[in-house]
Amino acid sequence: MNSEETRLETFRDWPSNAPVSAVRIAKAGFYSTKEGLTVECFACHIRIREWNYGDQVMAKHKNANPSCPFVLDPATSGNVPIIPQVVSLPSSSVNLNYKDESVRLTSFRNWPIPHIVTPESLASAGFYYYDSGDNTKCAYCNGIMTSWLPEDDPDKEHKRHFPNCPYVISTISPRLLDRLPRDNSLTNVDLVANENLDALGVNAHKIPKKPSCATLESRLRTFNTWPSELIQTPEDLAQAGFYYEGIGDQVRCFHCDGGLRHWDPEDDPWTEHARWFPLCSFVKIVKGQDFIVSCSKAQVDNGMEKLSNFKPKNTRRFRVTEAELEEYMSSEVVLTALNIGLSIDRVKRALREKLEQTGSNFARADTLVLATVNLQIDEEGRSEIESECTDNYNDFMFKSTNHMTSEDSSPTPSEDIPIASIPDTSKKVSLEEENRILKEQRLCKVCMDSEVGVVFLPCGHFATCVNCAPNLQDCPVCRTTIKATVRTFLA
Repeated sequence: MNSEETRLETFRDWPSNAPVSAVRIAKAGFYSTKEGLTVECFACHIRIREWNYGDQVMAKHKNANPSCPFVLDPATSGNVPIIPQVVSLPSSSVNLNYKDESVRLTSFRNWPIPHIVTPESLASAGFYYYDSGDNTKCAYCNGIMTSWLPEDDPDKEHKRHFPNCPYVISTISPRLLDRLPRDNSLTNVDLVANENLDALGVNAHKIPKKPSCATLESRLRTFNTWPSELIQTPEDLAQAGFYYEGIGDQVRCFHCDGGLRHWDPEDDPWTEHARWFPLCSFVKIVKGQDFIVSCSKAQVDNGMEKLSNFKPKNTRRFRVTEAELEEYMSSEVVLTALNIGLSIDRVKRALREKLEQTGSNFARADTLVLATVNLQIDEEGRSEIESECTDNYNDFMFKSTNHMTSEDSSPTPSEDIPIASIPDTSKKVSLEEENRILKEQRLCKVCMDSEVGVVFLPCGHFATCVNCAPNLQDCPVCRTTIKATVRTFLA
């Protein structure tokens, strides 16, 4: 399938009303798999099945697999383009100096398709015209280009097919680099269609394929029957955008609908998500394009074999199962803390965090109470909640002290309660209120839980966290349709 002509033959049954023409797709290295609109690259075997009107095929190929040999250099990838019959130049033009742009431009006097690509743009890109069809030739590298399409940019096509051309290196490449900054007339919508914007961190916005699993909690609920012997935990998989399909170890992304299975012990959910589905908007906005590129460049074994030279980061020191957690919840330390009326859910969360970080339970009930109190203060961030938590803590301290006094009037120093760690409620109300306002300003306007981290284009509002942004179609502030997003970090 390295021959463009052979690839084009596979599109005999391609729908005439398809968003993208077969000629453009074959030219970009793909052939039809005969499975709907799914196509496959002959060089890297990446598959693309979703097409929209206005798609730039080569840009989608580059985003799907930046390390594809065809994307990097079509001339050395084994690709055999469709070469037109070489037409002899008129004898009068043999001695013309086609390295002069004005001379090249005069060769286009009989150019048949000025409405598709203009003679001026072709001459500027180094091409002159054969008096046949739409055949053009570079005056510097003798590269032949034909079958011009409306969306073709002569500069980009010249560089893509003949990257070692002296004219490309000296003139076209610098011009392409300067084009975007110099064009101040581009709107935000125009910028989204530019194939180089991934490198700038601007991502075209799409809504999720399965909105019912758009939240972390909804995805976690699907893992009730997840095999407990697997290293990958429901929390890690749900964080990476996956929900469980209830079959074996098969999961699917709520946003891009990409499915994965056959998990190996060393597989990291985020890495596998980025490597197999690099166009997923959820991965782009949460992890960033640099992370996706690094995953795409990793060596891949045959078929569905996993990464052999990439080790996932250990996010926890200890893994805690639900059965282990329930066993600890019935311990004397936990029951003592629950007797003062603390939320069982927060106590359970505080216990889980302690077990995951240290592998052991709280040694004393007062430290568990304090951890639960701090957890509630962190969640609510309000002075009245802090006061309520402090009352609970002091109530426990009073009961605990009386209990110790009745049993032993001389407690050892190790049994003393750490008074310095009791939450301080002596701050001025004005400072607490100011802190609360500042904190709320940095919170996501949708979930009111995580910190804001995404800017919407074209409206420019900075309003949601990375987890909520992929689920929205309109800006929650001004209701403007979201065309693109930019991942942002507060410094």
